[in-house]
Amino acid sequence: MSKYLTELYLFFTVVLLIALLFFLKPALLPFFIALTLSYVSWPIFTFFKKKTRGKETLSALLTLFTLFLIFFIALFIVLPTVISQVQSFINYLPVLGKKLDAFFYKSFGQHFLKKLHFSPENLQTIVKGVYEQLGNIPIGNIISKLFSGVFSVISVLINVVLVPFLTYYFLTNAESLVRLYLALAPERIKGELSQLLGRVHDALSSYLLGQLAVATFVGIYIALGLYLVGIKYAFLIGFVAGVLNTIPYVGFFSGLIPSMLLAIFDNGTLGAVIGVLAVFLSEAGLENLIYPLIMSRTTGVNPLLILFSMFVGGYLGGFLGIVISVPVAVILVPIFESFLSKKESSFVGRNNR
Repeated sequence: MSKYLTELYLFFTVVLLIALLFFLKPALLPFFIALTLSYVSWPIFTFFKKKTRGKETLSALLTLFTLFLIFFIALFIVLPTVISQVQSFINYLPVLGKKLDAFFYKSFGQHFLKKLHFSPENLQTIVKGVYEQLGNIPIGNIISKLFSGVFSVISVLINVVLVPFLTYYFLTNAESLVRLYLALAPERIKGELSQLLGRVHDALSSYLLGQLAVATFVGIYIALGLYLVGIKYAFLIGFVAGVLNTIPYVGFFSGLIPSMLLAIFDNGTLGAVIGVLAVFLSEAGLENLIYPLIMSRTTGVNPLLILFSMFVGGYLGGFLGIVISVPVAVILVPIFESFLSKKESSFVGRNNR
């Protein structure tokens, strides 16, 4: 087992961090959020570091300012537009349902929706209920909602200050923290552990940044394409497809299905249907071209592994488990590959004797 000490050491480190996160969630969640922000924004930090000739403090402040701008745009521009379109879509559901029922009656001579005891008004009630559960709250209360599960509402301001401060600390002290972790490891595995950490970092950063870039591209491309075709709720569909693009196959069909329904039953023209198909087929083709370029540092993650990890994470840890499940899976893949590589080399060595 000593041969696999490096892999075991890193594996149990990951397990320990996950356990601490769930057992001490109220205390550690701000650290987890800050660590995630610093990791995702590391390329921005290194860009500013090159531009400022190695001035870490200034680079970290510029990175935080960039994150603030992104958060501001998402909170006060993107989110209100999404909320507005969701509310409009909920109100439009009965109309769409009646058009769908009329199509079935015209094509098959039966009211299938009534036969199934299904009414558009019931669907509207269900969707509206889900939407209200997600939180139909004023923009001014969103920050409070985000941090309400971390500490009491009284400490929201503390967390608003704490997360940026911790993000700044992680950005400026990342290399020191890695050196400290290596210093705590047994002497005989430090070199190998450093190499394995490098492979884990390459896999994780490539995956996270790649998914973020691809999701942004998918959302903008679909929203713009559907808008030009003349499909209602183009921005909402693009937003949902972009967010769900991290789940294999779900993002594509979550955008295609409602777009086709709207093209057929709302626009009602062959041109709209062809336009929707053109948008999604071209998006799929472009995504298959740019995805390997963005993910060039890793062979990628098996879609089944992503789905499996999300189901397991959701079952064991709820929403937080879903959030961290895929990154944890991506971290464990290089560790498992290193373990298998050693096992295979050991097996070959015994056979050659």
